[in-house]
Amino acid sequence: MTGLALLAFLGDGSSLRSGPYQEALTAGVKWLQQQQDQKTGLYGSSQAMGFIYGHAIATYAMSEAYGISEHAPLNESVEKAVGYLGHHRNPSSAWRYQPRDGGNDRSVTGWCIMAYDSARYFDIKCEEGAMKVVESWIDQVTDKDGRTGYTKVGEPSSGNVGEHLVRFPPEKGESMTALALYCRFLLGQRPDDKPVMALSASLIQKKPPTWNTKDGSIDFYYWYCASYAMFQMGGKPWWQWYAALDDAVVKSQRADGSFKGSWDPVDVWGENGGRVYATAMCVLTLESSYRYPPR
Repeated sequence: MTGLALLAFLGDGSSLRSGPYQEALTAGVKWLQQQQDQKTGLYGSSQAMGFIYGHAIATYAMSEAYGISEHAPLNESVEKAVGYLGHHRNPSSAWRYQPRDGGNDRSVTGWCIMAYDSARYFDIKCEEGAMKVVESWIDQVTDKDGRTGYTKVGEPSSGNVGEHLVRFPPEKGESMTALALYCRFLLGQRPDDKPVMALSASLIQKKPPTWNTKDGSIDFYYWYCASYAMFQMGGKPWWQWYAALDDAVVKSQRADGSFKGSWDPVDVWGENGGRVYATAMCVLTLESSYRYPPR
């Protein structure tokens, strides 16, 4: 949650040196540093099943804070964090919950790619050749129509078990396809050279963001991934998607009392992340039109 909040502050133009959220950003960065294992480079502990999510997001945020702020003292922390990602990844493939457990996960891998991309941009040392292997794995879990699976071809996005999957049917969105498409851009792929990217974008266009609390279609994670992917696609696909964000996200922001400025955690992962998660993801989504330049 701290990593996501820091990414939102950084995307708004604040840094460790200036901006309206400089103080909060500085406090968050300091706290994350205090959570880092100096031997392994891991942010936080490894006790939770999905701990690698937290580490990847924190690494991404710390790399951005380091680079955008030009704050040299963070270099060592980010290098150690990126080093842990290399240790955790399956040597011949991608990432899953546990270190080198032989399994691969599109969602976890997406956050790790984002962290790697930021680190490489700011000249942080990363393991050579890792991204080529990850590219190959993404192709392996993407079908001929451009849809990307969770851990294998045809597998829908994950969710909490039981009644939760009934309330939030995975087929309502295309989060894994959107994340894969965005990561393809980060990995240097282009639609002109990789026709599957246009197919993926077409699938995303068919499921635009809508704020409907009754049909289980609200998915801030999907909207975040798709917004950054569609911005990179550009043109009509992007403008159609961005227009839908106004109704789905901007008009749904709370404006009352102590909730003012936040978003209700009514999406598929709201029960897990709460209001901070919902708000950070919606802010990051709205920053997609200017956060990164076209690649």
